[in-house]
Amino acid sequence: MKTTTGFVAAAVRGSAARALLGSLLVAGCAHRAVAPSPTATATATAEPAEAAVDLRDMTLAVDAVGHRRVDLAALRGRAILVAALSTNDLGGHALARNLERLATAHGDDLAVLILATDGYDAPTLQVALEVFADVVGLRHAAVAPIPADVRAGSTPIGEVGLAPLVVLVNRAGRVARRLEGYQTMAALQALIAPALPPGH
Repeated sequence: MKTTTGFVAAAVRGSAARALLGSLLVAGCAHRAVAPSPTATATATAEPAEAAVDLRDMTLAVDAVGHRRVDLAALRGRAILVAALSTNDLGGHALARNLERLATAHGDDLAVLILATDGYDAPTLQVALEVFADVVGLRHAAVAPIPADVRAGSTPIGEVGLAPLVVLVNRAGRVARRLEGYQTMAALQALIAPALPPGH
């Protein structure tokens, strides 16, 4: 009797484990369909010259964590990286760390703005961004909620789609390049190199 009972219990535990594993696999597939994994292949798209937009005609100003007001039009003359990412994604954390390293290394020649795509309500997102900035160690890179017009793709940055996304604005104030997916430090360095002053 004990042997039969033990066999039945083991079978039930095995069925529960298989059901749980199946649920996790389905959830994992659903997650990947919404947001690419940190190791997803990154793609780059160059904006045609005729589509380049002068940022003086663009209104993108945000209130970032730490009571910082970031206005892209006022940053003309510097290279700018605008990144859209989720603070819940490990790839987003790694990308933000790389962006902070670049912002620190290039001082007055490069501005970095990180836009969070998380769908929290405003008060919750504010707290989440403060925690994110502290955990990642953002001191030079600014982080703010993504504005509705940027999310909708109605600015020169173009359609955001799936995060992460990195957009390079050159020193002339033109959207020069877009990189979709997680970017390594080497890829980001190669991206900004043509936009920095000679010798940097």
